Amino acid sequence: MSAGDYPQVGQGWAFPPHWVRPVPGPASVVTDHGEERIERSLQVLLRTLTGSRVMRLGFGSGVDRYVFEPRTPDACYRLADDVRRALLLGEPRVIVDSVEAVAAEDADDRVDVVIAYRIDRHRRPNSLVVPFYLAGAR
Repeated sequence: MSAGDYPQVGQGWAFPPHWVRPVPGPASVVTDHGEERIERSLQVLLRTLTGSRVMRLGFGSGVDRYVFEPRTPDACYRLADDVRRALLLGEPRVIVDSVEAVAAEDADDRVDVVIAYRIDRHRRPNSLVVPFYLAGAR
């Protein structure tokens, strides 16, 4: 997909910021756009602690409080609810279809949060899996 497919997304610096320098010429900052920009934005939103940004205290998801929680169905439900709320408040460019937190079968301390979203009403659905590590049964 090209940048023209998602005009509402825009183009901006890649995260984390880094530069490339072609052999003959000045260095330039790496940018991203389209689906890649949205996916990185979602990951930044979910990995940011609520209150850690000085100019946007409400930005973030608050999922850091689940780090030492046991991996129970209740904790998975609350984690999915917090992720859903953070996406609705913090990322207006996507339409969230569903958020589901499921315990990973191959790790005792991991919960995979599966996010089904669309960039706008007329595009195909996308999904993102973000692993979170909770205090598992040891």
